Formats: sequence, C-alpha cells, structure tokens
Amino acid sequence: MNTDLLSLVALLFVLTMLVGVVVLIAHKGKPRLNKQYFTNRWQQIEGMQNLPMAVLKADSLVDEALRQAHIKGGTMGERLNNSSGFLQDINATWSAHKLRNRIAHENGDEPSATECKKALRHLKRALKDLGAL
Repeated sequence: MNTDLLSLVALLFVLTMLVGVVVLIAHKGKPRLNKQYFTNRWQQIEGMQNLPMAVLKADSLVDEALRQAHIKGGTMGERLNNSSGFLQDINATWSAHKLRNRIAHENGDEPSATECKKALRHLKRALKDLGAL
C-alpha cells in the first residue's frame, strides 16, 4: 500500500510539472503590454471625428505596441515583417499601414470614410493580437 501511495504522489507530481511546462510554453513569446494604457489611447482614437487622422494615430499606436513587444526592426515596416508569429492577419495590418502612408505622404488624395474605418478595424485587430487590447 505504501508503494501505491508513493507511485500516486510521483505521478501527480509529474503531471503537475507537465502542466506547468505547457503553460509556460503557451505564454512564451506573448508580450505583456499595459492594456489599460492602450485601451485608453484606443478610446481616444475611436472618438476622433477626423478619420484619416485617426488612422495615423492608430498606426502609431500599433507601432508603439510592436516596439514594446520587443519586435525587432528599425521601422514599422521592418517590425511588421518580423511580427508574423504575433498577428493573425499581417496582410490586413500591412494594408492599414499602407493607407497610413498614403494619408501622410500623398497630399490631396483623401481616403474614403470606408477605407479609414476598415483600416481602423485592422489596426484594432493587430492591437488585440499583440495583447494590447
């Protein structure tokens, strides 16, 4: 009986250790960002009436989250290239970033409200994927 009890305790110990390892692996690589900070900033962006400006601010916020998540790169484009393991739809985030570049660099080519809203949805998704929202 004593051997059975010892075997049971050993088995429970091993199972507990395995669960711990699985939990550590599951959380490895996921950035720990200040959700309250990013949520407050996102709420400010959502309240903006000027949608192109909101896209600029949202893109900047995603870049800040990428940097805080320690994703390597000298520019946001480089960080996006290195973030495929973090973002569900990197192409959508790229599309939103390209719209940001169009807004910032092409005077007179005002994007539609629909384009801006779509970009904002993609950028919000990126923030969620990064654990910022």
